[in-house]
Amino acid sequence: MKLLRSELASEFNNKFFDMSARELPERGLVFTDDHISCKLSVTSVQFGFQISGEIKATTKYECVRCLCAWPLNLTLPFKMWLTHREKISDKEQDLVYFPDTQDHIELNEPIADMISLAEPMNPICNENCKGLCPQCGTNLNQTPCDCKTYENDSPWDALKILKPE
Repeated sequence: MKLLRSELASEFNNKFFDMSARELPERGLVFTDDHISCKLSVTSVQFGFQISGEIKATTKYECVRCLCAWPLNLTLPFKMWLTHREKISDKEQDLVYFPDTQDHIELNEPIADMISLAEPMNPICNENCKGLCPQCGTNLNQTPCDCKTYENDSPWDALKILKPE
């Protein structure tokens, strides 16, 4: 998504933008549909512009318990500062250099980064997901299996037969 400097200077408020997920750089994300919507506002600040708003997308993840794919609707806050200052200190990590000679800024990279960072650490389709049977691999959410499970089946059980002297 490209924002022109003239658009930024107009300081729009809650403007809607639609973009295709195919426009984003590859991050290994899978989208359920190709539609990403953004509602953004721009404010002029002393050193440049502040862009804020939200991003909405629907991604697909694989459950770590049952390995089934499931969609996740994301609504992510977006905030970015554009500055014309050439020297940006390490403490000012939220600032993006946007020189006065540049007539537009591409937001595809930051949007892809935001969506990537929103991926759950351990995606689970449902809190009550039973997962896969460790013996036969059957998805226990769909059908039960006849495998025998042992409550105390631990590799440390063999140590119980040892008796301390």
